[in-house]
Amino acid sequence: MSALPRPAAPPRRRAWVRLLLSLAIFVSGVVVGAGGTLIVVRNRVLHAVHHPEDMPAVIAARLRRTLSLRDDQAQQVEQILRQRQLALQEIRRRFQPQVETELDAVEAQISAVLDETQRVRWQKHFEHLRRTWMPAPPAP
Repeated sequence: MSALPRPAAPPRRRAWVRLLLSLAIFVSGVVVGAGGTLIVVRNRVLHAVHHPEDMPAVIAARLRRTLSLRDDQAQQVEQILRQRQLALQEIRRRFQPQVETELDAVEAQISAVLDETQRVRWQKHFEHLRRTWMPAPPAP
């Protein structure tokens, strides 16, 4: 009686290859998750900076969930936040000229260190940062 030919054994993959692939997938997931989180946080912060009028409602809604506020409490909290926001905006309007003067000094002093090509790039970059992170305060 002849023996049946045995099927060829599948090639053995080395454990380290699986480990490296698993590690690569894990690290990729971490990078994508962290990048996505940073994008969401940046966009939310920018929205808050450019649309401060929305923030009392957003904060009141969060406090409503966190503190289990009743409807009347949530309305009172939102009203308090709106009033305080107006006061904070007034303070910002008063001090904004000083902040702008300091920012102008930063731009000028750094510009003085740079050559012409660098200066042009720096001024564009600085202006972009100012528009993005320091918008004009809302009108009274």
